[in-house]
Amino acid sequence: MASLQDIAAIRRCISSPIEAAVIGEKDLAGIIGDAPSQYSKSPSLWNAAFAHLQLDAIYLPFDTDDANLGDLLAALKDSGRFLGANVTVPHKVRVIDFLDEIDPGAARIKAVNTIVRTSNGKLIGYNTDGEGFIESILKPQPGRHRPFLSSLKRTDVLLLGAGGSARAVAFHVADLLESGRLFICNRTSKHAIQLAKEIQEAGRNALAIREEDLPEWAPKAGLIVNSTTKGQGGIRKLAKGMATLLEPYSALAPAHPPSFSESDFGKAEFAREWELAARHDIDANHRASMELAKTIPPGTAFYDLIYHPEETVLLRHARMTGHPTMNGKAMIVNQAVIAFCQRICRAELHARAMDTPAVEERILEIMYGAW
Repeated sequence: MASLQDIAAIRRCISSPIEAAVIGEKDLAGIIGDAPSQYSKSPSLWNAAFAHLQLDAIYLPFDTDDANLGDLLAALKDSGRFLGANVTVPHKVRVIDFLDEIDPGAARIKAVNTIVRTSNGKLIGYNTDGEGFIESILKPQPGRHRPFLSSLKRTDVLLLGAGGSARAVAFHVADLLESGRLFICNRTSKHAIQLAKEIQEAGRNALAIREEDLPEWAPKAGLIVNSTTKGQGGIRKLAKGMATLLEPYSALAPAHPPSFSESDFGKAEFAREWELAARHDIDANHRASMELAKTIPPGTAFYDLIYHPEETVLLRHARMTGHPTMNGKAMIVNQAVIAFCQRICRAELHARAMDTPAVEERILEIMYGAW
């Protein structure tokens, strides 16, 4: 059993509740982010897989801020019942500072979304985001007879964003483009330039573009991928105790949402005040997004890594202008299957002679069903 002392140490580092009685004798895994308890589907997916395979383990959300991230990793590392964790926004890059090792794939991407605690107590970082993304678009998913795309060869891809998830997608996509090009656009241009440079140094074709140049480059793409938080539901925490909302925005156009003190978000009148302050900017964002979507060829596919809400403003505008669309559900499930079967639970599955493609395919179905 995870000792009461272990649980107390973890509890001091997070704002989401965990109860010793719920954990009981189980091994422990979870997802680390600023607020995964508010939106993450991972607990449902992983707990369904644990139950199906009769593994005595539980998966919980760990809400933590940057100031407590190192202490949380130390507390988890000290717990002999800790199996591993997934990492979500905004900690995929910062978490590297607190790990003992990262594997070559994560080192190339410079972002970690999966942590494994080894039998000798080391924390090793991996990244399954890129693999999960590729699986989600090139492999038929449960309930679908065809993949979202038949191939990425010779395709020009526009990637919106340059953060942790974007880096994973960028390197894995660039590996498959052959003569195709990867356009990287980020609100802060220097991050897009740096990511494009790293991909170029790896011998792949990448180009950084400015947000104001999207109208020129978006119509050239055969696939547009949003990896920014524009359009994501929930409160987006900022520096110095400030916060904002991004769900009303499309990632296909600039956004300048107003920020309020985080403490204001609990007030009854907050939603109305924020909407009034943001209305002009939201209208401008929507106009620019729709105007641009209309210029993009109908065959261009739109993929949004966001899954909450199921249809972001970006995907709605894409659907309304006749484009095929897909949200981030498939990527989340596929990367979770890889993290579960090939990383965090690999040793246990091997010991049970369950580390087989058939079991992995079944876990994919179980996780889809638990969504």
